[in-house]
Amino acid sequence: MTVKINNSSGMPNHTHTLIIAIGLLLAQGFFSAQAAEPEKSYSKAPMASYNYAMDDALLGNSYEKPVWNLHDTSHLPDWLTVGLENRTRYESLSDSFKANQKSSPAPGGDQQIALQTDLWVQAKFGKFRFATEFMDARALSSDSGSNNTPNPPNNTMVDTLDFTQIYASWADQNTLLSGLGTEVKAGRQTMDLGSRRLVARPFFRNAVNNFTGLRIRVLDYGRWQLNAFGTMPVLRFPNYTSSPTNGYGDPNLISQNANLLVNGGQQWDQEDTHTWFSGGILEGYDVIKNINTDLALYSLNESDSNNNATRNRQYLTPNIRFYSKPIKGRFDFVAEGMGQFGTVQYDTKTNNQQQNHQAWSNHLEAGYSFDLPMSPRFLVEYDWASGSKNSANKTGTDGRFDPLYGASDVDFGSSGIYSAFQRSNINSPGARFNFSPRKDITVSLQQRAIWLASAGDCWGGTSCTSGTLPGLVGNSKGTSGDYVGDQIGASSRYNFNSSLNFEAGWFHLFKGQFATTAVSSATTTQTTTSGGDTNYFYVQSQVRF
Repeated sequence: MTVKINNSSGMPNHTHTLIIAIGLLLAQGFFSAQAAEPEKSYSKAPMASYNYAMDDALLGNSYEKPVWNLHDTSHLPDWLTVGLENRTRYESLSDSFKANQKSSPAPGGDQQIALQTDLWVQAKFGKFRFATEFMDARALSSDSGSNNTPNPPNNTMVDTLDFTQIYASWADQNTLLSGLGTEVKAGRQTMDLGSRRLVARPFFRNAVNNFTGLRIRVLDYGRWQLNAFGTMPVLRFPNYTSSPTNGYGDPNLISQNANLLVNGGQQWDQEDTHTWFSGGILEGYDVIKNINTDLALYSLNESDSNNNATRNRQYLTPNIRFYSKPIKGRFDFVAEGMGQFGTVQYDTKTNNQQQNHQAWSNHLEAGYSFDLPMSPRFLVEYDWASGSKNSANKTGTDGRFDPLYGASDVDFGSSGIYSAFQRSNINSPGARFNFSPRKDITVSLQQRAIWLASAGDCWGGTSCTSGTLPGLVGNSKGTSGDYVGDQIGASSRYNFNSSLNFEAGWFHLFKGQFATTAVSSATTTQTTTSGGDTNYFYVQSQVRF
């Protein structure tokens, strides 16, 4: 390039040349810096209804905005947020492990199409927010393996046309110029606390946990956060096993509610006014270098109501966790411990004898994130949750850990119609390998060996200790042992864009001795047939507007 200089100023030509050269270098550096500036990184929202969490009242938006969104398309005002989401999942289960599965050949199979449709509306007026979330969760095309008792669709899969959240909140990012952020939320709401192992809004499950009450959150940015709450859990209806008269359920009511669940009938959810769930969690960030910590205490005080027979759980659950976040080229870890103390009834019958309750659980994890293409990360993990020494003993201490309102898919694989394992009576080491072959694709491979923590207790949900719902216990010959089996799994997610995502997964359970010889805890006579190993497959899509 030739630049002709008009030297009318009297300056030497080499001075003009130097000025122009410096200008060109500065311009080149500026535009190079602009081009080299990294794109802002956003977290990917889970494969579940998540519009409600896109805009944090104190921290702002850390999630990528849906590229197809109703707000911009409809030219809505800034104070109004409207979001619509749908998740459609097909899932199939063969050679089930479930007790009393009434299908042929036993233990049979299962399939369903799980739909989760969600409408989120929020209005902001200064520091006040008024929000509502209306969700429809239903199961379609379930087969005979699903519909026959005692394993039909239940209210973890179906909760049609109801308000998941409806609340008012006040938030100030700099309360009284103290540098602290404060949020107060009152009404029906969902919660994700700490590791989500004890209090969570499940992502994979079709229906969610929600609570009605007051929650206060105080945040010292980058240093610590405190959440305190007092709530009543929300009961999802129809409830397959609910009965106003006895803990085992009125057969006529069971049949009626099962039909409502299978056929997508609607009943409004209700607050459990006889149960109080409260507590708090203090989270500290970078307490020691890159180490973070949680310290929590939860209280559950449960009693019967006309439409909800309970085991009258009276629990205190302390929880502590130390962890570091995964960083490329570094090791990371998680060490979490949970205790549980109180009393509980043996089953849901009225006036049943109280048992002392003492239980424990832990989660340990060590991983390494390689500084390599495809961002590979390998980790080993170990989970243990206590069980009762003898589930048939109505007077002894109940030792089966209760995960309260936590999410099982955090550690143990898919829930849905699979839901093989929970944080109760389990002893399980495992390993995972995650990588991203492309920026928009993630892959996860995992393996777990599973034993019972106590061979004298059942394999199943927390309620199987009571004998009122079918879990699996060792056979009368005492030959079942405690080895449940080995689970392997693989899943992959493809993000077409921030509005459309796809995911598929597969889990295989190599059945161990316990899984092939155990009997139903509800009857203690009906054995499960060994069948083949269990296979579970799902494919799902999530669209956000």
